[in-house]
Amino acid sequence: MKNLKLIFLALGCMAALSLTSCLKNDDNNNNGLSEAQIAQCVNAVRGEYTGKLVYPSQGTQYYDNADTVDVSWSIGADTMLVIKSFPVKAIGEQIYDSDLKKALTESDVKGELKCLLGFYGYNNEVLFLLGPQKMDFPIFYKGATHTLSVYFWTNDYSYGYKNPQTGEMEGRIILATAIIDNDESKNYINNSPTTASVPMVFSTLIK
Repeated sequence: MKNLKLIFLALGCMAALSLTSCLKNDDNNNNGLSEAQIAQCVNAVRGEYTGKLVYPSQGTQYYDNADTVDVSWSIGADTMLVIKSFPVKAIGEQIYDSDLKKALTESDVKGELKCLLGFYGYNNEVLFLLGPQKMDFPIFYKGATHTLSVYFWTNDYSYGYKNPQTGEMEGRIILATAIIDNDESKNYINNSPTTASVPMVFSTLIK
């Protein structure tokens, strides 16, 4: 998927600009942009978007073997980016437990992924960091209903951009952990409690 490789090249360059940034509720007061510049950023990104979510398939982390699904997202005046109808099957592809993987990949359950925005640049493009919030999904697993909680990396690991002239927008979020019923001792994204790292891209460019 050549287009996706170009996406990561562009986003990787932007990440290098944000190594000292930290997403907080008041992050925009600490990233070097003036209040006027922040207002410009908010106005430039606000709106409704449709595109594709691209994620590794079959438990791999390589985009030569990737799946895509239609998604939509919005950004309001509160500088919150919300990916609507986030598909639980995209999480299921990254699960190592075969029973749980089957339950998730065959599920049509969807949720909202809310991400805090922190702007750090605006020249020809608006550059922003993302702070994805925890997601909870109901799942039927091993004969009972459970809650699957999904966590993503924040700060310099999740970021994106918007081109106000073309309307193009892309963002990268990195899946870190999936646990069941708040049991933090077992991360179903990895065979050990060590941190997993599964990048996903949402983009208006991929049709």
